[in-house]
Amino acid sequence: MAWELIYKLLPPGVDPFAPENPIIISVGSLVGTAAPGASKIAGTAKFPAIADEKKHFVGSSVSGGRDFGLMMRNAGCEHIVISGKSESPVYLVVDNGEVEICDAAALWGKSTEETTGLLKQKYGSECGCAAIGPAGENLVRYAFAVVDMTNSLGRSGLGALFGSKNLKAIVVKGERGISVKDPQRYEKYVRLAEAKAQGWDNLDNWLKLGMGAGWPIFRYTQYPGKWTREKWDSLYGEKKRLETLDKIIGCSSCRISCRVKWRIGTGKYAGEVGMGSPYGKSATSGQLLDVEDHRKMLHLVSLANRAGIDFYSFTRLVDWVTASSEQGKIADDRFNDELQRSYDHYLQLLSKTVNREGVGDILAEGWNPIGEELGLDPQDYWYAGICKGVDFIYDARAAKLHPLMMTFFTNPRPHHGGNHTITTGLGKDVDEIREQLDTWGLPPEAMERIFAPTAHSGRLNVGRYTKWMEDAMAVRNSLGVCSMYSAFGLENMDWVANIFSAVTGIEMSSGDLMRAGERAFNFKKLANVREGFRRKDDRPPRLWLRPMHSPEGELRTEDYYKEKVITEADFEKILDDYYDERGWDRETGVPPDKKLEALGIER
Repeated sequence: MAWELIYKLLPPGVDPFAPENPIIISVGSLVGTAAPGASKIAGTAKFPAIADEKKHFVGSSVSGGRDFGLMMRNAGCEHIVISGKSESPVYLVVDNGEVEICDAAALWGKSTEETTGLLKQKYGSECGCAAIGPAGENLVRYAFAVVDMTNSLGRSGLGALFGSKNLKAIVVKGERGISVKDPQRYEKYVRLAEAKAQGWDNLDNWLKLGMGAGWPIFRYTQYPGKWTREKWDSLYGEKKRLETLDKIIGCSSCRISCRVKWRIGTGKYAGEVGMGSPYGKSATSGQLLDVEDHRKMLHLVSLANRAGIDFYSFTRLVDWVTASSEQGKIADDRFNDELQRSYDHYLQLLSKTVNREGVGDILAEGWNPIGEELGLDPQDYWYAGICKGVDFIYDARAAKLHPLMMTFFTNPRPHHGGNHTITTGLGKDVDEIREQLDTWGLPPEAMERIFAPTAHSGRLNVGRYTKWMEDAMAVRNSLGVCSMYSAFGLENMDWVANIFSAVTGIEMSSGDLMRAGERAFNFKKLANVREGFRRKDDRPPRLWLRPMHSPEGELRTEDYYKEKVITEADFEKILDDYYDERGWDRETGVPPDKKLEALGIER
């Protein structure tokens, strides 16, 4: 619904910060039920990140949370469409379907943490709250909105869109309850899903460490290659995480719980408390910025969260411009004087970026504007890669070309966005992958195409698999169920379809859901085609074609089973397979009229 709404309501070519750019906050249709992991909301809009040729993509950012989605459903509201611009700071209250726009002058300039605390104090601790900090107010192009102080909406700048409308926060409350059409069927499949989660062999470790339990995967997928992994383990591994872990926090209806409350116990920042998912961020950025004290990086994460700025993008941008200065590539002494590899300088740069002061005003604009201002090429940055003006979380040279890596450049908004499946872990057996796909209702011929070996993609056709992976992601985001269950092999789409049918009374099989997901993804693509995006924008970073020189040896982009190095020609053929599987034009990457008509979509 959100994608169809944005396609109809968004004026083509409008600036993201213009009042006419709507923000659509949507809640999944299973949120408020006992379906495992059903807590997700989405924010859909034209994002402020600047892609090549000064284009802006239309995207959707997804967030979990303890309260927001649950309260939004109980308020009887499934979509909030926000357009225009307030003359002064305001916040929005949705209370059991009643809407009020309130003065936020007293909240403007406050952190996300303080804002959330004050609003929950006023409207009740159970209310949901999405709030921006000073970064969003100052239109930092990679600012985000913090949801319930544990999750976030918006890599690529959804928080800046809030700021552009003078919208400080959204508060939601509701007591209406969720009706279930077929309670007996609902109970049966919820219990099956719960039993699957409770029987997971890694559950105890996950409940002990939260997202930190993903370290065995993170140490490969997010490895920057500056330190040995042994050194990285000693500085940021599981033992270090336990030193600061205070409590595991679950989103509503979650059985595995990945968010954490952390408390720094020693050192300069002893006693500082934060919430969210800090460990992957702090570990990777600590290595990038040469900060060996994990407590310092947790403090930096806390500052970024309170300011409402994307920690990933900020630290990568700082690393890029600092390395460029060290290499003598920056002629502007304003930068060179402030770019040093020291923690104190990083703290200063964060403050200046959030407040758009001095060099921070340039850093706040993101990759392509910085490159244009300083005569640098973002594609020369040495880690992870850039596409459509956004930095990637993972680097395919360390992570290898598993399908999640491909979604970063085929997705109109360069982010995995809920695309996790069991293939996120490398080298999964073909039978395991088939078993998960079987529950998605794929046609037999599609299964054969995915597993037919090719010279360019190896034993798993990543291009063809990615199409179905993205459609399944659209299903999860529409229903509001978390992709972590899919990543760990705990999701059964047949069960999900039965729960949806039981709750809504709308009979849908897993294949029907996947068809709806395909329709949603085609709307997403169509909205971006209208903004000028074509196949040339769906390119892997040039970085992936160069070796990573790590202390552990040379790392190259290889296929999923690490049997061949992927070349530029291979990438082109993989994209051909992806577009062919989608039924899109191979030359342009545009959905043809025939495909849209088959999905019931009108241009």
